[in-house]
Amino acid sequence: MLSRHARRCLTLGALLVFAGSHVARAQDTLKAPPPLGQLVDIGGRRLHLHCTGSGTPTVVVESGSSSFSIEWAPVQEKVATFTRICSYDRAGFAWSDRGPEENTVEETVDDLHLLLRSASVIGPYVLVGHSIGGMYVRAYQRRYPEEVAGLVLVDATPEEDLKYLLKGKSTPGILLTYDQLAAVYAPYIKNPPDPRQLPTAVDVPYDRLPPDLQRAELWAERLWLSRIDMSHSWITAESWRQEFVALRNRRLATPHALGELPLVVLRRGLRTNDVLNQREADLVALSSVGRLVVATQSDHEIQLYQPDLVVQAIRDVIRESRGHHAPAHDHP
Repeated sequence: MLSRHARRCLTLGALLVFAGSHVARAQDTLKAPPPLGQLVDIGGRRLHLHCTGSGTPTVVVESGSSSFSIEWAPVQEKVATFTRICSYDRAGFAWSDRGPEENTVEETVDDLHLLLRSASVIGPYVLVGHSIGGMYVRAYQRRYPEEVAGLVLVDATPEEDLKYLLKGKSTPGILLTYDQLAAVYAPYIKNPPDPRQLPTAVDVPYDRLPPDLQRAELWAERLWLSRIDMSHSWITAESWRQEFVALRNRRLATPHALGELPLVVLRRGLRTNDVLNQREADLVALSSVGRLVVATQSDHEIQLYQPDLVVQAIRDVIRESRGHHAPAHDHP
């Protein structure tokens, strides 16, 4: 079984197939630790929200595809010294109740929008997105531009990086049709392979967390893995495909799709290549004031390898946002 770090280093399309094919589906029995924050009712379901600090604009953190609010502790502790910051867990992750369409763009964005209002977290927000969380925060800004004061993309997934194995060839999801993506998932839904053992310890770099948070991280990961279902993964994959197509079209339609929205893009400096580096640079061009920061000592989880870089990027975007008022809207 691949380590958790190795799984997260796969392209996300491959990750969905791998996770759904190789992990245990039995309910995990590890005892849940107490939540870091509060459980907020959003109308029959509760989501976990952890807000600390004070000041405006509020920073809202969106985690990666198999990640949790726990992993933001090193960043959150420092950001809370100069503004309010809220991390949360999407439906079905860690302490948050499950939803009908977990991890889809539609449910994630709608849930977050309702969560912030239900918890009286007032905007505008600086949104921070790691990995696939970068897609989610871009999707949120696309739908609610007036609520977003700035973006920090932390090794965010570019539109072209979500790939699937179709007829023996690795193909970007944005180039697939609905029927082609359905064909990718069909055999895994019909005949799921045998389950495998759940992890018993956290991998690098999650061992950088304090011991109590490592235990919480392990519990959250085991719970998430035990719940994976390929039929849900297929629904999520199609949602992601549609959103990435929309985001790419928006990016290519104009030189700076986000106008002058404050934006910092952080990319890892380790285990990368020229193609990926260029795709991250393309994200910088979303804003006329976009800026690239290379985390030279980091792999994918920059918030754990070099949290101070993420903190500084957030500080910079907050400073720039205080002089920025005009949100970027999609043109009809």
